[in-house]
Amino acid sequence: MNNGQKVFAITLILVVMVLMFYRYYNLNYSQQAILDNVTNRDGYSLVNQQEQVPIEVFIKPDWIPFKPNERKELNVQLLKIHNTTIILDNVWNRGTSGNDIYFSFHATFNMKYKAGEFLYNGLFNEDGTFSSPSSGEIILYDKVRNKVPIGGIGYGPNADFSFSIQLKDQKLIQNGLYVRYTGYILYDYSKK
Repeated sequence: MNNGQKVFAITLILVVMVLMFYRYYNLNYSQQAILDNVTNRDGYSLVNQQEQVPIEVFIKPDWIPFKPNERKELNVQLLKIHNTTIILDNVWNRGTSGNDIYFSFHATFNMKYKAGEFLYNGLFNEDGTFSSPSSGEIILYDKVRNKVPIGGIGYGPNADFSFSIQLKDQKLIQNGLYVRYTGYILYDYSKK
């Protein structure tokens, strides 16, 4: 073997080792892998600590699209609690098509490998099945804490949730709105 072939062979071995390490990491230590292993109880114990954990966030008026068919991709972090971050993903004024303003929230997790806690709006049953969504409700208030009617509610994928407000009620949220959601369950997990 000449020097060029040796360098190529060593480089190839290093690339294969890096790819194998990357795959191993993604299957065991990435946020998604830890979440999947925890929720599937694959090497972890998972305990439902508390149901209907309330969260409350405020949606600023400049995040709300009041023009018909306007959509705002926001990705604004609203709250960090129990290693879970609640993000206002996007808000869409579905003017002519949906006749409402649609708010979409996304949850991300900061999962530790050995143990931790997180919020999820579905029920991980002891027998390995999953029930979605958990009981709980979404309550909306205007800036001075008057209730705002909800047009519709949605859940998922994962721990995400959404709701809509009819266009006829948009005047109630011109100064922003409070969102109170009680559908999250607090889970505690640990490595077996």
